[in-house]
Amino acid sequence: MLSIIISSYQPKYYFALEKNIAETVGVPYEIIKIENPGLMGIAEAYNKGAKKARFENLLFLHEDVRFDSLNWGNILVDKYFQLPNVGILGLAGDKVKFHLPYGFSSGLMNSGYMFVKHREGDEKHFLIPETPLKVKPMDGVFLAMKKNVWQDLKFDERLKGFHFYDLEITMRASEKYQNYLVHDIGFFHFSTGNFGTEWVKACIKFNKRNYSSYDQVAPKQKRDVRKFWYKRLQLEQIDFKTRLHYVLTMGFNKDTITEATSFLLPMTRKYLKK
Repeated sequence: MLSIIISSYQPKYYFALEKNIAETVGVPYEIIKIENPGLMGIAEAYNKGAKKARFENLLFLHEDVRFDSLNWGNILVDKYFQLPNVGILGLAGDKVKFHLPYGFSSGLMNSGYMFVKHREGDEKHFLIPETPLKVKPMDGVFLAMKKNVWQDLKFDERLKGFHFYDLEITMRASEKYQNYLVHDIGFFHFSTGNFGTEWVKACIKFNKRNYSSYDQVAPKQKRDVRKFWYKRLQLEQIDFKTRLHYVLTMGFNKDTITEATSFLLPMTRKYLKK
């Protein structure tokens, strides 16, 4: 009923997840483990795994996660895979994607959603929508799709690393299918991601691609996206050359020059506030 594909390089996490899935999934399943200690990009690993799948429902999953709901497989298969024109299902995504260099979240109010916890003991309660949320780009920690959708799209193996494979396939999916967020499965992710130099380089490269499902961006939206992402990335481990390239790609104007300068030269932030 459910084929779970995992690109693995951390045995500790993998074996814990394997046990966790067995105790919580609630439906017939298989795990397809692709050993990948830097041997290939995650797009290639996922395609290799999907080719081996016996079931029609596929779940591409990071290994450093934990399911905190029982019978989550039933919820996924019986509820979400039955949605109209379903493309890809995820746990974090955004209603819009502009042709600007950033990740899956625009940072705009009431636009991005994440049904994932990152801290043990986190008592955060998500505002649960009445119906599944329709989104475009999604984070790759959890990506589910029917086998025929994967066969139609497949992960783009020209992306050799571990970044933006998720935005690439979910944006293509949004051009002909409807992507949805899964909001009622308890899910914990042990990592918050790495937004350093390599991520920013991949972001700039990804921004060169065009998708018909990109949204038109209004001036206020562009300002807010720029401010959000300059602040979000400011203290990450990003070298100066890459920071400069990012600023030239993202752009700035009089409304965002303070944030752009602080991002470019992080140590100037305290002086700009004076």
